[in-house]
Amino acid sequence: MRYAYSREEILADHPYERPLVLDGVPCHGGFIQGRYVSPRTLWRAPAIEIWQARLPAGEVDAILAPIGAAIPPHFPSAAQTRLLVRHGVTVPLVRLLSLIAIVEGFGGDVLRLVALPPLGERVRDPIDGTALAHLGVLFEAHARDEAGHRRMWELARDIALDKPAVPKDLAPNVAPPATPRLFPEIAADLEALVLRMLGVLVIEVFAVGAFRWAKEVLGDPTLFRRHDEARTLIGYIQQDEAPHVGYLATALAELRCRRLAGASGGTVAGADVIDRARDLIVGFQAGPRHRANVEFRTQVVERCVADHPRREELLAEFRALG
Repeated sequence: MRYAYSREEILADHPYERPLVLDGVPCHGGFIQGRYVSPRTLWRAPAIEIWQARLPAGEVDAILAPIGAAIPPHFPSAAQTRLLVRHGVTVPLVRLLSLIAIVEGFGGDVLRLVALPPLGERVRDPIDGTALAHLGVLFEAHARDEAGHRRMWELARDIALDKPAVPKDLAPNVAPPATPRLFPEIAADLEALVLRMLGVLVIEVFAVGAFRWAKEVLGDPTLFRRHDEARTLIGYIQQDEAPHVGYLATALAELRCRRLAGASGGTVAGADVIDRARDLIVGFQAGPRHRANVEFRTQVVERCVADHPRREELLAEFRALG
């Protein structure tokens, strides 16, 4: 069984019978025997399964289960969004879909720009034949996927809403905030890597709520003429995300069950660092960050219905659905 793969193999596509092209827009991925196959998964997907099989039982679940248990409800909900669209208020939906597209585009670059520490020195146990040993090219594959996803989210928006006008003030702050050292017991470059990987992983897992919301809203045949195409395209993007969650959880699990080099000598149990870092990031994303998003999106909705003839009734129904 192979545990090591070249850069070319990790980035390799399947031999597609036809590419994914919609409305003349070429997207990544393609079809084999009528089934959509995600990009860059010819060797990447089986490699992730093989690396996971080398881990002690339960290690990947130890990473993912606490994240999955904390997924906050999407706001506005699918019911609230459909209510607004039904009454001609589409700007909040357009804004959200456009923001998701922008964040997807930046998401991969955030990892691509990470300076990889010398993991052979930072991890005391061997990492040959692991996801950790392939992180550089895995980050590159992730970044290329997300660049394609920005285009696909924008295409889904344009298909459903017939190329709507997009607000010009969409400039999310996706740069990681400057923080004091949280884990001074390990080297700063390893801490930065762990926090960045966990930050992206939490967002990827929490995105389950966004995918469910988008498919339910854009897939509504009473609201959108091309509902089936939009919903299907969102499903393709969601399928593409599986390798991202897979390799990030695998690499973090590999760190979790290894000894890390202490900044002042000795070793630190990987589980102590990974579990604390995961819980900090999950708590922030599900708590303050989620509350800030809800508050801002509520203000957007209120602003968008300010001149609506049924403003008060609409807001009351919107709140009741929440």
